[in-house]
Amino acid sequence: MISNGGSTQSNLECFIDCTTPVVPSQSLPKTAIRNLNRLWHPWDRETVDFFTLGDFWSCYDEWSVYGAGVPIGLSNKETVVQYYVPYLSAIQIFTSNSSLTSFRYPIYHIPTGRTVKDLSTCFLTYHTLSSSFQDMGPEEDTGSSERKRKEGEGIALPPFGLVTYKMKGSVWVSGESGHNQERLMSLLSAADSWLKQLRVQHHDFNYFTGIRHG
Repeated sequence: MISNGGSTQSNLECFIDCTTPVVPSQSLPKTAIRNLNRLWHPWDRETVDFFTLGDFWSCYDEWSVYGAGVPIGLSNKETVVQYYVPYLSAIQIFTSNSSLTSFRYPIYHIPTGRTVKDLSTCFLTYHTLSSSFQDMGPEEDTGSSERKRKEGEGIALPPFGLVTYKMKGSVWVSGESGHNQERLMSLLSAADSWLKQLRVQHHDFNYFTGIRHG
């Protein structure tokens, strides 16, 4: 568990928050709003926000070089900062199902010298590339995420799906009466459902989950 500004987060929540891209928000002119597909914008809004792919890629500039730092609380009450470097795993754009999958690989932690099995855990995170769905996230996320979108901050793109690999210990699922385990299963199920909806085979997903196709 990690204390953050008076609140307490689990290691899983901390990972999600620290690796969530936040992109600058721009607003469509009112003349353009009238031309939007009402299927994806069912509410009558005064403004519709959007972001550019260029701004999205900029979120990964520093992470790609140094990694994204994630504070992780260990069972002995110590805290280490594990750094994860992102790699592009899959992307689909220019359709109503635009999404991106990022492979998060652990590269080093501070302080060094700690041997913790779960610090070698790898992650696949699935993000929508449509700002239309940013206010329609899972209900369980609304109260816990420090990257909940705020006025003037930008658009947060937390993962709607997540898959793990080499998760051997209890760092990511300990505490909270099994909530983190349930959250992981829910995120895995969402990623699986998304791929089935698109009718695609995602190699990294299959590898992480042990699915083999002969």
